[in-house]
Amino acid sequence: MNNLNILHNEILKSLKNSNKILITTHTNPDGDAIGSALALYHYLMSNHITAQVIIPDDIPRNMRFLPGAKTVESYNPVRHNYYINSADTIVFLDLNDISRTRSLSHILEQSKAFKIVIDHHTNPKHFADLLYSDEETSSTGELIYRIITSDSEFKLNKEIAECLYVAIMTDTGSFRFQRTTAEVHRIIAKLIDAGADPYSIYDNVYNQNPLNIIRLLGIALTKMQIYFNGKVCIMTIDKNDFAATGTNFRDTEFFVDRTLSVEGVEIGILLTEVLERGEFKISIRSKNDIKVNSIAQALGGGGHLNAAGATIKSFSLDAALQSVINQLTKFYM
Repeated sequence: MNNLNILHNEILKSLKNSNKILITTHTNPDGDAIGSALALYHYLMSNHITAQVIIPDDIPRNMRFLPGAKTVESYNPVRHNYYINSADTIVFLDLNDISRTRSLSHILEQSKAFKIVIDHHTNPKHFADLLYSDEETSSTGELIYRIITSDSEFKLNKEIAECLYVAIMTDTGSFRFQRTTAEVHRIIAKLIDAGADPYSIYDNVYNQNPLNIIRLLGIALTKMQIYFNGKVCIMTIDKNDFAATGTNFRDTEFFVDRTLSVEGVEIGILLTEVLERGEFKISIRSKNDIKVNSIAQALGGGGHLNAAGATIKSFSLDAALQSVINQLTKFYM
């Protein structure tokens, strides 16, 4: 038995020996975070293990079609502290630092529960009892697939297949990022065989936007600017744009991908104002082997080679934009 199989078995043993499990993930959860959390939730429920998914924010609108999505709860101390304090196992998905759970971080740090981290980001912090981290993997969803399919007593079902399909599809940029390996496609084939429908899943994730979000995208597209001799495209969205369209920062997922569609651009950035937090959210994407996680790290964030991000405190959009440009200047020196 190799080391990876030993780790899979250790995780499964820890989960099956638990009486009450909390599943959580990072703030502003994406498709990989939610898909992985729900896939694990369904697996645990099929094994008659009490589990609850509690996250720092609301579940994204385009993830609410997933089976079990209505069971995901946004953290409320009054409602959830008892459950969290009584959980004997906490599973952290798609994050490498407990601070990324934001409002949940304090109570999770204080918890005496056995902590498991399953993640694929670089430079993980060692805050858990058991860490499964593989930065060469396409997604946390792929890691969840490896774990649950190593259970000889488990048979993949439609609910889990749909959740894992979303996790892997979204974190591979619909199977176009560099970590989209032949093995990823073999996994996807098995998920389709188990009932995941590629057309309906893609349609629900990407093509069911309310008109006001499309109007927000239109505003954002008109504000795109080119920098560094055409190599960088930056899209900005501020509080006035959200007010004009009745939207908020959670409605901007996948907007950043549009920046890479400009001819000659190799790095695309979305800078979004999060008014209620006094912050600016920075999403960074790149083509080929351009390592934008170093830019994100310099801004206090992190991520992958072609997809990274950060959140910065700033008093204005112009100041936040200048912080980004300063790091880009160093990057291109």
